[in-house]
Formats: sequence, structure tokens, C-alpha cells
Amino acid sequence: MAIRSDALVNNNKKKRPVRIAAIGLGNRTRKYLQYVGGHPDEAVLSMIVEPDQERRREIRHQFGLSAGDCFASVEDFFARKRNVDAVIIGTPDDTHFSIGMSAIEYGYHCLLEKPVAQTEEQCIELTDAARRKGVIVSVCYVLRYHPFYMKLKEIVSNGELGPVISVNHIENVGLDRMTHSYVRGVWGNSEASCPIFLSKCCHDVDVLLWITGKKPKRLYSFGSLNWFRKENAPSGSTERCIDCPVEGECPFSAVDLYDRRRGWIDNFIVRKGETLDERIARELKEGRFGRCVYHCDNDVVDHQTVAVEMEDGTNISITMCAFTHSDKRVTKIECAYGEILADEQSITIDHFRRNKRDFLNFSEIFNQPLHGNSDLKIVADFIKAVSDPDNNQVRCPIEDALESHRVCFKAEESRLSGRMMELR
Repeated sequence: MAIRSDALVNNNKKKRPVRIAAIGLGNRTRKYLQYVGGHPDEAVLSMIVEPDQERRREIRHQFGLSAGDCFASVEDFFARKRNVDAVIIGTPDDTHFSIGMSAIEYGYHCLLEKPVAQTEEQCIELTDAARRKGVIVSVCYVLRYHPFYMKLKEIVSNGELGPVISVNHIENVGLDRMTHSYVRGVWGNSEASCPIFLSKCCHDVDVLLWITGKKPKRLYSFGSLNWFRKENAPSGSTERCIDCPVEGECPFSAVDLYDRRRGWIDNFIVRKGETLDERIARELKEGRFGRCVYHCDNDVVDHQTVAVEMEDGTNISITMCAFTHSDKRVTKIECAYGEILADEQSITIDHFRRNKRDFLNFSEIFNQPLHGNSDLKIVADFIKAVSDPDNNQVRCPIEDALESHRVCFKAEESRLSGRMMELR
């Protein structure tokens, strides 16, 4: 995929920084901007697009932008061609397709948050448009950049354990993440977002396909919204945790999560002149995150299993479940001459014939912020590709992401229909 060879070169034949517009200033985008702010020789934030005034004000002042470079709506930003090279798209899931298409049509390179789009057809349309316009679209599949999963791929690829026979992967969503994002949060409603297996597990599917190098042939899936429903609400409970008589006994209490433990509050926007305590109190009293988990508008499943048969007969199973304190993935890879157990803290390798066990400790890396700095590596990879026309490959181009998205769409179709779905 070719890009403009002179786009980032000045009169002295020296590369200038990539000019970036950030569209959507939520948690993910603000993490990516840490790399931009720390590497002014590689990239500069030229424009921002964000409907929330407080977020715009914060990032505008942080990066020294003028008022004319800050937009409240994507419509205003796309009203005409802007003097930028690339965009970071970190908006709600249901806007990725429309914003991505607009950016591609203007010739902007895109760093696009997952999921790419809400349907397989939209994913294909984005991919075709990027190819036609000759722009890079890099999908933010952070696991491909993490040292832990890069090591897993290295172990499998070196062939010492022989070919992969079976993979069992558990995605522990965790109670706090589930109630925050997929019950109370916007990802809890598939109309406003997408099925949870797509929003939460598309990069799990991707990394397993990437590590094994396998192609999926067919799949079957089942799962349901079993617990977070109105009929399971405790007797006497109310629609808000803050005034609920059974709040002290409820493991899903918003008061406990946000006020007592101060978990998952990074995205709570503190207004000018407001304290964090006041912001949390306001959220519990009137915001979406103060609602009882049994009285929300959620419809995505709280547990799901997907079994995939690969073209070579290999099986991959993926189980996603909310009901655990753990939020770590556990992967067991069974090969002809050995097996691998990986739990995001360590990798244990058992060699059958040599009766040998290797143990690799990754706990220190997983304690580092920004997914062990993998979030920053995504941006570095993207900027390098945009700025170098002779080496414009990213680790996860949109073409690669198509396969994992297709698996997720077919998994939801199988879950709803009860049928086996063919992928080849």
C-alpha cells in the first residue's frame, strides 16, 4: 500500500513530525497522546475533536492548541480538508465506521480503535476504501505489541514443541470491568455499541490467530445474559445503589466500586471547580454508573463460549465470563511435543520428551502502566509507518483485523441461531 512519498519531507529533505488530529478524547486516546506529547520530533497534535467541553479544554491547554484547532463535532472537523496527515479515532464503537470512512476519503492515515465497525460488510468497505485511497489504517490490537504475547508467538513459531494441536483460552472479564463497562456502561447495549464478544474479545481472537498462524474454518457459539437482569434483583433493592437498603451486601455495588475503592473512575470528567469526591457523588446520584446492575438497559451476554475448528483440524476454544475477581487471560496451548500454560503473569513450557519445564516470569511487565507500554508501541509503530514511505507496514493493518472481526460476527450469529457457521 503506497503513501505519498513527499508528504512528510520538507525542503531540506528532512522528515518533519507527523501532524495528528485526535478524534474522541476518552481514556484510550489520552493514553496514545502520551506518546505524541513525549516525542515532538516524531509527531505533533495539530487538532482535536471532542464534544465534551472539559476534555477539550484539558487537552487544548496540555498541548498548546489554538481555539480554531479544537472542534466540538466531527461534522465541523470534516467540513473541509484539514492540514493533518493522520487521525486517531477513539470515539464510541458505533461511530468508527462513519468517521473512518470520512477520514479515509480525505486521505488521512488512521489509527483506529477496535472494533473496526459493527458489521462485516462495514469492515470490508473500510478495508477496500483504504486500499483505494492508498492510506494506512492501523487497528489498535494492543496484544500484538505486548512482550508477553510476542514471546508466546516466538515460542510457538520456533517449532521446538511441534505443531499446535489445540488451544484453550479463557477471557476473565472480571466483576468490576463487567459491571462498569458492560452493564452500566455504553458497551452494555449492543444497539449503542456491539455484541460483547466483538467489543471485548476481538483482540483475543486476533492474537490467537496471530500466534498460531491458523485459518478458521467453522465455529459454534453459545452464551446468554444469565444474571444481570431485573428478575434477579434482590428483594427490596432500588434502582440506584446510593439509596439501596441491600447495598452493603451486594457484590456489584456502585458505591463500593467508585466511592470506597475508587475503581474505574478515570473516565469521570471533573468539571471546573468541582472536586473528585463531588464528581463521584454526582455520578452515584444521577449518572449512568450509579444505577443498579439489575435495572440497566444492558442486553449483552455475561458469559459465552466459542469453539472454532481451523482449516488444518486444530481446535481453538474461547470462553468469556464475568463472574471472577480475576481480569487476567489464561491460555493453554497444546502442541505435539509439549504444552504451554500462559496466565499473563508467567509462561510455563513443558517439553514431553525431555521431561523439562521452563518458566518465564512476566509479572513485573504486567505491573507497568499502559499495558506494559504496549499502548505507546502502537502509536510508535503507526507514526513510523506514516512517516516512512519505504517502510509503511504496521503490525496490525486493517486487512489482518478482518479475520478476527469475521470470527466475532459469526460467533454472535451462531449464538443467536444455534447453528454452526462456516468461515471458509
